[in-house]
Amino acid sequence: MKITKNLNTYEIEDLYPSSQTDVSLRLPVSMSHGGLLGVDAALAQLVITWARAQEQGVLHLFADAENASDQILQLGRTAAGLAALIMSSRIETESHETIEKRIALTVIRPLIQAMYEGDLRNTSNERGARPKAINLFSINFAKMEFIKPFYYGESAPQIHSHTTFANLLEMSSALMHTRHDKNALHRGGLSALGSVLAELIANADQHSVTDVHGIKYKKGLRGASVKASRIKKQDIHLHSSKEPQFALFVMKNMVKNQDYLDFLEISVIDSGPGLARRWLSARKGVPVDDLRELPLEEELKSTLECFKKHVTTKESVTSGMGLHNAVQALNKLKSYVRLRTGRLCLYQAFQGHDQVVDFNPKNWSGDRELATAEGTVFTICIPVN
Repeated sequence: MKITKNLNTYEIEDLYPSSQTDVSLRLPVSMSHGGLLGVDAALAQLVITWARAQEQGVLHLFADAENASDQILQLGRTAAGLAALIMSSRIETESHETIEKRIALTVIRPLIQAMYEGDLRNTSNERGARPKAINLFSINFAKMEFIKPFYYGESAPQIHSHTTFANLLEMSSALMHTRHDKNALHRGGLSALGSVLAELIANADQHSVTDVHGIKYKKGLRGASVKASRIKKQDIHLHSSKEPQFALFVMKNMVKNQDYLDFLEISVIDSGPGLARRWLSARKGVPVDDLRELPLEEELKSTLECFKKHVTTKESVTSGMGLHNAVQALNKLKSYVRLRTGRLCLYQAFQGHDQVVDFNPKNWSGDRELATAEGTVFTICIPVN
């Protein structure tokens, strides 16, 4: 399965059948912005799906042995590349020489160390440059699994407070945005955005680390990618036929007499069983191993139930509030969100209504039937200017 560098999200969906049959995967070291929103995150989910289907999946580099380390480091700077390095079974050079996983992971150790310490500037970019993206991921069974930006308490790691996540986003914004744009983001409700990230990371921590049988995945990751993005007004028509929902959202938020829209893009990515499988397995008391055994309507109903107030798969009365609270914050921010989980891809543009709102998304793919994706990806867009 060969990935080109200018894919959009629709073209990524076209590759899902290949992820079930191709043992080999080739990734570019960088992606041009082939789509308007969430391309890197969508590609990471495709990689996760491929790795789950191919127990002996091979990550095939576009490099010889001499230059392999450079390409591995470049791949590690992207969410999709990191997922491929972590979850593939073998790594090979262009001439099919095998590179030990231990050696490959040693190459990206500086990136993992930066994530663990919260050294935001160096989680994805070259040293000294203003970061275009900040990646923060926890890797199953890694020595540095419980990264400091997300967790506290070494003996019994717990998720930080909403305030800590708001501070994390404030620091990220300060690195990526000018002072003017950063102030605009503050006015838009940075604290609310912090609560969204906190709830989504807590949900991934609780529900994506183990499979539906309760066994921790030997290979897995969970975390977030934060990006500063810009769309020029003159370029929107290039994508409107493929991403009409998001293109309309951009036009609505474009400031008068402004030639572009700056926005903060946050994707929360995990390699778990997905929302419906986790929810139904807990509710029925029987592991749901294959969504294809269920009607699509039941999967949709179960996914939406995850966002309702007071519903939970845990014993705590308040543990079901997380995703409901995240929806309220997304509404306050007038954000656009896309969710890909299982056989579903859903989107909602929030309007900032004063009353409590429900997660009432539309089908992103129209009449098209989507293949089953592993894991869950939330991609959120917050206009900055």
